Amino acid sequence: MAQQNPAKKATLIEVLMVILIVGIIVILVFPAIGEKRNRDRMNLEVFPTFEIILQANEQFNEEQGYYAFDVTMLNLTDELEDKHYFEFALTDSTVIATTTPKFGKAGAKIVYNFEKDYWTVEGTKDVIDKSWLP
Repeated sequence: MAQQNPAKKATLIEVLMVILIVGIIVILVFPAIGEKRNRDRMNLEVFPTFEIILQANEQFNEEQGYYAFDVTMLNLTDELEDKHYFEFALTDSTVIATTTPKFGKAGAKIVYNFEKDYWTVEGTKDVIDKSWLP
């Protein structure tokens, strides 16, 4: 009689199950990494820049007697020059940060109304979570 090899080889079903489990783990981990990266980009670029714009706008108001209605009126080209993930705009009572393609998806907006002290997210809300706002 021929002896059988006691070492068991993995079947195709077992290999496919391992690949499936690894795939599920990857699907769950990568979005979390992307969300953390986007939240970090916001914390490093948006909120400090909003503070700079708001302080410059207050100074503009003290000097001119009215608030600026465009960010170019504040002479902040040096402060806004090195921003890669957002473009900043100013209207009469709001500061707007719009995501650029370098952020991952362009067009999402973070809007801060400084008169009402109110934050909102506009556009593609799947890119920016409202819970990240102060």
